[in-house]
Amino acid sequence: MGTNTKSRWFVGASREGLKECALYAFPHAGAGVTTVRQLCVELGDAYDAFGVRLPGRESRLEDPVETVMSELADKLAGELTRHAQGRPVVLFGHCAGSAVAYEVARRLNPGRVRALVVSSHPAPGSLRREQTWGLPRPEFLRQVVTDGYLPSQLLANEELLDIVEPALRADYRLVEEYELALYEAGHVDPVEVPTVAVFGRDDHTVEPGQIDAWSALTTGPFRVVSLPGGHDLPSSRPAELAAAVREALAAS
Repeated sequence: MGTNTKSRWFVGASREGLKECALYAFPHAGAGVTTVRQLCVELGDAYDAFGVRLPGRESRLEDPVETVMSELADKLAGELTRHAQGRPVVLFGHCAGSAVAYEVARRLNPGRVRALVVSSHPAPGSLRREQTWGLPRPEFLRQVVTDGYLPSQLLANEELLDIVEPALRADYRLVEEYELALYEAGHVDPVEVPTVAVFGRDDHTVEPGQIDAWSALTTGPFRVVSLPGGHDLPSSRPAELAAAVREALAAS
């Protein structure tokens, strides 16, 4: 790890040497740091890069899952502040992780957050989220497959589903209830940080207008970056995504 502070919330993938800025990558719903590890490796030349590990997955499988966004974001903001040791930070979120990263950014001193980078997710509050987290297992998991979080061939593996479903369902509840509340309130507080919104041009789960809507969630500079590829850019195109992030942040 690129820092002397250890935390069960963050897993480092950086090269040797303490960097001036730390980057934290928030994975998609139900996922652990393995899904953002290669992106962190690709960005390790410029940042101390860390994947964010939420409770209920990987080495934290026995930890109680989080289902309330305000509570999770409060915890993460405190943990991240201690972990970064006074350095500026970049927050990267992929899909549902974008909403978590945005809420953490809202809780940090704007001068500490160098940039917020969101990937493949509609701007929170920009559309009405259907509440799928409470569906019976077959219907819920079919939705997860449709959203691209689970390969369809795993639906026959009941033993594996018993392991991954709790974190998936918790994250769906976390984001769906949070975004529904924002939509019904009709107002979202912007962050005072530069924001970059990234999406894949072949991603069927999000529309360009929903990416553009992130512009209303920041009072800082805003850029949209489109890349070739589908929804899962951190896993399928980590090098291209990392290059786009570096270029966008350099221009901010």
